[in-house]
Amino acid sequence: MSESTIASTPSLWERRKVEAMSRIQRVALELFDEHGYREVTVERVAGAAGVSPSSIYRYFGTKEMLVLYDETDPQTLEVIRTVGAGQIRDFPELLAIARPLAPVVLDEIVTDDVEYRTRVRMRYVRSIPEVRARQTEQWRALEDEFRRAFAELTGGDPNDLRLRMAAAISIWSCMAGLDHWEGTDFAARLRDVYGEVVTTVLDALEAVFR
Repeated sequence: MSESTIASTPSLWERRKVEAMSRIQRVALELFDEHGYREVTVERVAGAAGVSPSSIYRYFGTKEMLVLYDETDPQTLEVIRTVGAGQIRDFPELLAIARPLAPVVLDEIVTDDVEYRTRVRMRYVRSIPEVRARQTEQWRALEDEFRRAFAELTGGDPNDLRLRMAAAISIWSCMAGLDHWEGTDFAARLRDVYGEVVTTVLDALEAVFR
């Protein structure tokens, strides 16, 4: 299976949604940096971004998610869901497909703009308690999505212990990578940090499903 056949092409609507959400987030982060997170309302962000407040709530749900939104999350999930090419496969086979694919995907989705916004986002996660609390909820929800995606790919039970472990290893290892990146004052490129994380995760998952 070639790399080009792994990831499905997003629809025009999906691309426009990601572009809109990324643009609104950039506007929000600039306002938060200039005026302070708590001083900027959703209505003010909407006015500066040229959209309605209801659009922001529809896209993001909460003010905290204006900070936490990460466009690479749905992109990564879409890649995971298409790795098996619609066929039920065992986990070791999926890992064998994923290993050469991972660097290609990282190069594509971890852009300079994503790196910049992630660096800014991490500052607010550390300094604003409600953003930090919402991040934990966000990552738990993402862990559940990964678990269900793994179950669909393998035809397994979503409550299977090893699938739960696989999802937890995947998600919280990425969180550890982000914490490490911030702890080193963002010395490395985000793509390189994620590359090391993904390699370690794949090694760990091979041990889980050996």
